[in-house]
Amino acid sequence: MAFKYLHAVGRGAPNILSGVSGRDRGGRYNPAGGFLTTYVAESAETAVSEGGRPFLGSGVASALGRPLVLLTIDGHLERVLDLLDPRVRMPVETDEAELVAPYLLDALTGETSTQRLGRLAYESGTFEAVRGPSAQRAGGHALAVFPERVAFPSRLAVFDPDGILRDKVPR
Repeated sequence: MAFKYLHAVGRGAPNILSGVSGRDRGGRYNPAGGFLTTYVAESAETAVSEGGRPFLGSGVASALGRPLVLLTIDGHLERVLDLLDPRVRMPVETDEAELVAPYLLDALTGETSTQRLGRLAYESGTFEAVRGPSAQRAGGHALAVFPERVAFPSRLAVFDPDGILRDKVPR
């Protein structure tokens, strides 16, 4: 996540899992200004690739990129639209190539196919997250979590044994 969303460090840092950063900038599964979305990678390597490469590799930023913070999230989600499963992709009429295709330029002119998929998953009220392949790291996986949809027994929490960074969903 961008460092600017940690401005409340020491007071609970409520923006970590809130989905505010995802809503503000948009992402693969949500348009900018749309619904709250928190992007989580399933490994540190994928998180670094997803967090930095779109900026450094696209010419948007030079080697002096914006500071990124790597956090560990603990928990589990019960209701996930798992697009890694071909049996799930078929009924929603998508494939892995579409899920990892570049989307940033298309997002400037309207909702992309993956953003539409994320919006429909969000609006259904059925899913807490969408799981898909990483576009930046072969074999990596990422989730677009809808914090407003996460409900018990599902839970996510920032793991920080020092107690400095605290956030969880549901709240």
